Amino acid sequence: MSDLPHVLDHLPPAFMGASARTLHEVLPAPTLIHLPGVRPRPVFVSVLLHGNEDAGLLALQSVLAKFENQPLPRALSIFVGNVEAARAGVRRLEDQPDYNRIWPIAVPATPHQRMAARVMEAMREREVFLAIDLHNNSGRNPLYSCLSSTGAEHLRLARMFSPLAVLIQAPQSLGAAFTPICPTVCCECGEIGNAEGVAQAATLIERCLADDFGDGTAHDDAKAIDIYQAFAMLKVAEGLTLSCDGQAADLQLPPEIESFNFRALEPGHVIATTLSHPDTEPLRAYRLDGEAIAGMLVRKGADVCLSTHAVAAMFTRDLRAIRQDCLGYLMQRVPVLAP
Repeated sequence: MSDLPHVLDHLPPAFMGASARTLHEVLPAPTLIHLPGVRPRPVFVSVLLHGNEDAGLLALQSVLAKFENQPLPRALSIFVGNVEAARAGVRRLEDQPDYNRIWPIAVPATPHQRMAARVMEAMREREVFLAIDLHNNSGRNPLYSCLSSTGAEHLRLARMFSPLAVLIQAPQSLGAAFTPICPTVCCECGEIGNAEGVAQAATLIERCLADDFGDGTAHDDAKAIDIYQAFAMLKVAEGLTLSCDGQAADLQLPPEIESFNFRALEPGHVIATTLSHPDTEPLRAYRLDGEAIAGMLVRKGADVCLSTHAVAAMFTRDLRAIRQDCLGYLMQRVPVLAP
């Protein structure tokens, strides 16, 4: 892994026909591509931080096809992240960090962190106009935005994608890194293969390239937005077997667990069932900074239950994603209206 991203000042022709699985033939490493536009301050778009989440790549290809024979209204900088994982069709390889957890490091200590720091440095030098990070969900969710700030410009950008937003101040995420320097949003574009999510992301990119953004003339963006704040993530303890289809395992998740997403859950709601020794803690709650939260999950016989009111998000049946990241998040609604 090089400390430096590959940097291009043009779009390779083969980029337009590449899939996530074949993109390594065009871009063999994480790559920052700078494309000129009529307005010089660039829109920054990040794709494939998770290698199997191709909504961002497909949305970009759709937008760029429209400008094939004309200049972009605004400069565009594209960061293509984990091409190795994309080649394998997975979120990340087992020996890799999560590419959305390598960003705002005060003193970068690893090659991946130093590479991310170079991307940030390059975008600061270009006076980045706004930043969009595009993802798919591993579980069934509506389209929504993730924010690290409720500042007016961040809210406006989020509303351009969806009327739902989650305030999630996750350390070391790309969103947290870009938020202090420009309006920033992470767009969750539904499950892989969701055509609506791809189309919505493409529309957002196109509007951001064409719109002056700061002129306040987009009246449809003056609507209220529903904001939820994530306060905990749930992780499965290391070394336990896991299932979500009724098969015997140390921790069994309900088959319908993805239906919990964006639903209000009451205290006592069963999150999982455990066959482990009653003294074990198979499912644990953590703050977003990684600190454990005591008492948020309680055991009632074999059931692991919530002890508080919460709204669920990003719960998934994808066992690999659960092990590499988390089972999902717990949120509460934030009474914030658009300015």
